[in-house]
Amino acid sequence: MPKGLVALFLVSYMTLAPTLERLHQKSPYRTKNDSTWEGHARSNAFSLRELSLRRRCMSSEEGSPVHTEMRSRRTRMSPEPEAIGEDAAAVVVEEAEELLGNDEAPEQSTNPVGRVYAFYDRLSTTFSWRYVAIVSLVYGVNQGVGEACLFTAQKYYLFDDLRLTPARYSKVDGFANIPWQVKALYGMVSDSFSIYGLRKTPYIILASIGGIISAASLWLARLDYQTAAALLLIANLSIASPDVMIDGTTAENSRKFPHLAADLQTLSWASLYGCAMVANLAVGELVKPSSIGARGVFGLLWLTSLAALLPACLGWLGERPATVIIEASSDRKRVFACAFATCAVSVTVGSLQAFSSFSDVVQGVSTIVLGVVLATTIHFLLKPVSKDLAGAAVYIFLSGALQPATDVMFAWFHSDGKAHGNCATHCPPGNDECGWASERHYPCISPEYYAAMRATARLFGLAGIVLYNAYLSDWSYRNVFVLGHCVTFAANLLDFVWVSRWNVSLGIDDRAFLLGLD
Repeated sequence: MPKGLVALFLVSYMTLAPTLERLHQKSPYRTKNDSTWEGHARSNAFSLRELSLRRRCMSSEEGSPVHTEMRSRRTRMSPEPEAIGEDAAAVVVEEAEELLGNDEAPEQSTNPVGRVYAFYDRLSTTFSWRYVAIVSLVYGVNQGVGEACLFTAQKYYLFDDLRLTPARYSKVDGFANIPWQVKALYGMVSDSFSIYGLRKTPYIILASIGGIISAASLWLARLDYQTAAALLLIANLSIASPDVMIDGTTAENSRKFPHLAADLQTLSWASLYGCAMVANLAVGELVKPSSIGARGVFGLLWLTSLAALLPACLGWLGERPATVIIEASSDRKRVFACAFATCAVSVTVGSLQAFSSFSDVVQGVSTIVLGVVLATTIHFLLKPVSKDLAGAAVYIFLSGALQPATDVMFAWFHSDGKAHGNCATHCPPGNDECGWASERHYPCISPEYYAAMRATARLFGLAGIVLYNAYLSDWSYRNVFVLGHCVTFAANLLDFVWVSRWNVSLGIDDRAFLLGLD
């Protein structure tokens, strides 16, 4: 199965390459030097000839025939207002084809590898290869590979090494994922508080250092679940924070170069899903007890953090010390207060569930009350800024908060890989932990197959990027959200089918049914 998924990845890569190029074909821009000329060319009848002469002048000496022709042509192409007649544009167009020539309009490569090269060359020419590299490393290695290592190792470590129950695991997981729930706060803090005049690079460096420390601790130390939860939170922070910083730079560059906005988003998400897909397949082999195990996989996280730390220290982000002081307007204060409220509620709920001794009923009621208060607060704070923004923020919060999620299924279907573990068929007398999953006829999915499940999820994510950019980019956000939620609702119903074991009654093997679980 992993070999088949690798082949599927290669096929998807070959399919994605033409789509990346088609995205760029929506704009005629090619390089930073040509963008202004070609933008001007779109609204003038003499565009092709003007562009051709300018390009040829760049490689010709002053006083050459090309320069002389350029000056005389420009005079004729920009006549005085009273000299413009009805047939002026036609004269220009007739001369454009002869001047342009076949060598001035090179055909796009039909080779997928060539198109991918052109895609990266286009971005490198505009933003520098260092910027393209740090975006690819942060999204692809630090986040894509980092998530594959962290999320997979976390499950096996907490369930099999620390032997947490599914209920306790869900609470620890909720606490560890707080950094992903308060991402808006990172952007507000980095914009408001610079370090040595820099608003993004220092935060990437600090987060990466925290990732290296947490990875080494999870790898080398024997921990209780409370300490492990705190270190897992720092590990998640080391991935989530650089992600926000890079998002901020891509947003800024998209405003400066709107014709490359789709390319920048594709660079980020294709790096994430492509690297994550390959990394998940590798982690499936490494997480087994017979290999380096879950703690050994934690140890690999310092390498992914290093992939973000080194280019940030070398200044590849291209950030310059800020000279403009951002004014604290009333709208900005409201947005900051909204981000702070979200952070406060997330930390409170996560800490309450992970470390408190209150009953499940008290924790559940408290979580619901705090959720309602937060949704109301978000709407109250953001409505004076923008009604649309307030509605969208509450919608995004509720869509995540009201979607049930549990890792109890992983506890049921995974195999811990131990000789007398949960899926063993021969157990010594008196060992109640041995073979309990086999006795209940659970699937006992191996780490390799679980990795294949994760890689399949990333493959569908990559396919989603292609689908959106090719067919849905012109849709309204409202319609995209409606379609996405309808598909998600239908897909989540499959969990109930599996828990009820209807798939077995229908003759569908558990492994085939679980392949698209994520």
